[in-house]
Amino acid sequence: MRQIIWLVIAALLVFCVTNFTRGTTINLAFDLGLIVMLLLAHRWNQQGRLELAAAWMIVTLLVGLCGLMAVDQGLYDEVPLAFPALLVFAGMFGSRKLLVMLMVVMLAVLAALYALHEAGILLSVPRPLNWRRPLAMILIIVFSGFFVWLLAGDLLRNMVRLEAEKLALQASRERIALMARHDSLTGLPNRSLAMEQLQYLLGKPRRGQDMIAVMFLDLDNFKTINDSLSHSAGDELLCKVGEALSLAVRGSDMAARMSGDEFLIVLGDLENEDAAADTATRILQALSQPFVLDGVEVPITASLGIALAPRDGNEPAVLLKHADLAMYQAKDAGRNAFRFFDASVNQGILEHLQIASGLHAALAHDELEVHYQPKFDLGSGRVVGAEALLRWPRPDAAPVSVHRIIEVAERSGLIHEVGAWVLRQACDAAREWRRAGLGELAVSVNVSPLQFRRGDLEATIREALAASALEPGNLELEMTESTFADTPDLIGVLRRLGELGVRITIDDFGTGYSNLAYLQRFAVHSLKIDQSFVRNLGSSAQDEGLVRAIIEMSHCLGMQATAEGIEDAQSLARLRDFGCEFGQGFLWAPALPIDQFIAFVRERHAAAG
Repeated sequence: MRQIIWLVIAALLVFCVTNFTRGTTINLAFDLGLIVMLLLAHRWNQQGRLELAAAWMIVTLLVGLCGLMAVDQGLYDEVPLAFPALLVFAGMFGSRKLLVMLMVVMLAVLAALYALHEAGILLSVPRPLNWRRPLAMILIIVFSGFFVWLLAGDLLRNMVRLEAEKLALQASRERIALMARHDSLTGLPNRSLAMEQLQYLLGKPRRGQDMIAVMFLDLDNFKTINDSLSHSAGDELLCKVGEALSLAVRGSDMAARMSGDEFLIVLGDLENEDAAADTATRILQALSQPFVLDGVEVPITASLGIALAPRDGNEPAVLLKHADLAMYQAKDAGRNAFRFFDASVNQGILEHLQIASGLHAALAHDELEVHYQPKFDLGSGRVVGAEALLRWPRPDAAPVSVHRIIEVAERSGLIHEVGAWVLRQACDAAREWRRAGLGELAVSVNVSPLQFRRGDLEATIREALAASALEPGNLELEMTESTFADTPDLIGVLRRLGELGVRITIDDFGTGYSNLAYLQRFAVHSLKIDQSFVRNLGSSAQDEGLVRAIIEMSHCLGMQATAEGIEDAQSLARLRDFGCEFGQGFLWAPALPIDQFIAFVRERHAAAG
């Protein structure tokens, strides 16, 4: 804008000189007036009022040029040569309305000059041709051309900039589309793109018996690597695994990252199951090479499940689910392996998932129950306590054994919540027994090794005792022999619980890892003889010898013995002869709901006088 204003002022100054030499004072006055008006436009432009400056300049030039035509040669004047440049300027810097108005005014001026000429009022009379006329025309054309050149240059630069922005926007959209269909960390296709590829392969015609394979891969112990090194090292490992997978499959196949440390491989046009097995073997071999992370060689393994279409399904979601189930089978087989989906074998996995889901819901909606199997003093026959046993009533489904519940809870991570809930229920039950006048009965609660490993079991026990106002001596924890072998820092936990007054019993003694050294190292109060030995007392001399040995060993170590699974009077008599202190079993009662247990104990106490 500034350049154009000075350009027009320069042109007007040249005209001022020519008009002065020619002696045309009126034209000279018009030119000087235009220069003054343009200087005002220049000032507004400097103030940033561009639209006002442009409109003022256009109106000024139009009025000035039309005035010069009227006082000079009329329609023979060279001024109309500047009209196109003025229209271009108005189109560039003004509004469309201003451009239209400017064009209308120009046409009206030309029409008016013609009408005045015809009426004899204002004649358009050309002056004799001399050097000033072509000079004026040359100046108008040169300055108009220069003005258009400036505008064209700006326009070209804007077009180049817009084209660059267009290309950048297109590239940005392509990157966004790529990110929407690819994993941002590894650059592999994501779940969405992999499922599209699978859908495409399932939809296109296949030759003969050709198969499609869906492989679900999960890295073994990735969390340990991620936590021990760093999350950045874990990300680097995932990237390297992605590269290894891409190199291990064919160019027509697809390796994708699902989430976390889970990957999906889609293979098409496989002749048979062996072709899928070869690819799975190649993948596991590629991952068997140690990966260098932060200068440390990190070995990894993976578990891989395979589902084949059409054998295992023809829907992407079904194949993915079956491959996932097969992957869990590979993990159960020891990891670092692959397994094909087998409906019969994977039925157990499906059952596990269903039980885990139902158990989670049952825990959330308080649908679990605790029953109590009476525990007797074999000498006096009095009830001295009870073992708390978890029950899960399912009116609309088949019952689940307590052993299956615990197994699923341990594998799904629910054992901590379930165990804490049972502990609170048992402590509250012992409090209710005291309030019901049953005396100080002890309650035994089974504890999983996983509860000890988590590290917060001691706090959970203290909270349950405090909430129920139960004396610690009335709580007995039953744990299997594997707990002693697999749990670090168990000595300190058991010592503190023993100092608190909680009693510790080894459950199912003789069926596990019977390292007798831990009986001296750990604060254990009693041994519980497994029912598989007790039930055969009358028929197996070997089992009878084992039971006698366990009882005598417990006495030698200052412990007491409890026999479970007592079902007949003969077994009870033999246990009394061997000196066993306590027992429980169907000879007296199964595990009972709390109300029935209270009634049973009252009846026993009444019968004993």
